[in-house]
Amino acid sequence: MSVVKSLFFIFLLSTLIPFVNAEEPCLYFFYGMGCAHCATVELFIDQLELKYPGIDIKYFEVYNDRENLLLLNDFFDAYEIPRDQRGIPAVFVSNKYFVGDQPILENLENEILYNPGGECPSLEKINGAGVTGATSPLEKLKALSLITIIGAAIVDSINPCAIAVLLILLGALLVSGDRKKAFKAGLSFTLSIYIIYFLFGLGLFSVIKISGLSYWFYKVIGILAIVIGLANIKDYFWYGAGGFVMEIPRRWRPSLKKLLQKVTTPLGAFLIGFVVCLFELPCTGGPYIFILGLLAEKTTQLLAIPVLLLYNLFFILPLIIITLLVYFGFTNIDKATKWKDRNIRRLHLVAGIIMLILGFIVVFGWV
Repeated sequence: MSVVKSLFFIFLLSTLIPFVNAEEPCLYFFYGMGCAHCATVELFIDQLELKYPGIDIKYFEVYNDRENLLLLNDFFDAYEIPRDQRGIPAVFVSNKYFVGDQPILENLENEILYNPGGECPSLEKINGAGVTGATSPLEKLKALSLITIIGAAIVDSINPCAIAVLLILLGALLVSGDRKKAFKAGLSFTLSIYIIYFLFGLGLFSVIKISGLSYWFYKVIGILAIVIGLANIKDYFWYGAGGFVMEIPRRWRPSLKKLLQKVTTPLGAFLIGFVVCLFELPCTGGPYIFILGLLAEKTTQLLAIPVLLLYNLFFILPLIIITLLVYFGFTNIDKATKWKDRNIRRLHLVAGIIMLILGFIVVFGWV
């Protein structure tokens, strides 16, 4: 009889071990005010908190708190949860996640009991925590590849819009015969273009991220890139067909030319660059928005900043080269303008082909 009692005691002790020795974990609970499924799970979690007083629960309301929503999206991305399986309520604990009321109600308590862990979920530690297939923001940035980024920047840079504007500006300044002033003005103008495009990109990137629509924006830009590519190829075969070209709208050009001809100093050239961006965006914005959509879907703002700096460096590179060629006498405004006009169709063709390739890369999920 004593043997039976001993065995029963051992059995009872073994069932209590998880309750006695477990280091209850920290879990993140994402929910929304007014969400019926979330309310059911919240009541269940409250009961768990009473049953296991040592458990550490962090609550994140996502309907009214944009930062919490962005954090939830970061966890979804880090755990590589399929798009059609994302939603609330959602719980992240250790290297596991449960999305939806039934998975949480059925599995969370067992996870607390038999898989204890003291640390809260961390995006920085996910790769080392055994989450299958988790991808860090840095790895996602690498997936974009420099070829894709630089390719889009080159398309943007060879667009006739920015080149034409610079040639008009330099031509107006060289009328006075002061080549040095024209050189400084060309560099000042280019610098202002660089700054405003970088700030515009950073701002639009933030808007896309905050909106929570980066995935859909990412899909749309693939189609947009194909449309822009086809429009540029159209301008190679049938320049101006359909009543438009992928350049600064013709009705804007007289006003822009008058504006540029009033510039007389490097400071004026720098300031006019900010205004010129408003004219240029309709014809140069396509590739840039393409890259911004990719970045918003694939990486964080901290990692996006150096990419935007690199992109805009390639964007302004032809402007720097033209300014240097004019200053050192390797060409003049008339020759550069004639070269642009002579090759404008080819520029559209190259831009169109590259944009088509980039569009297909996104549509077919190659990046």
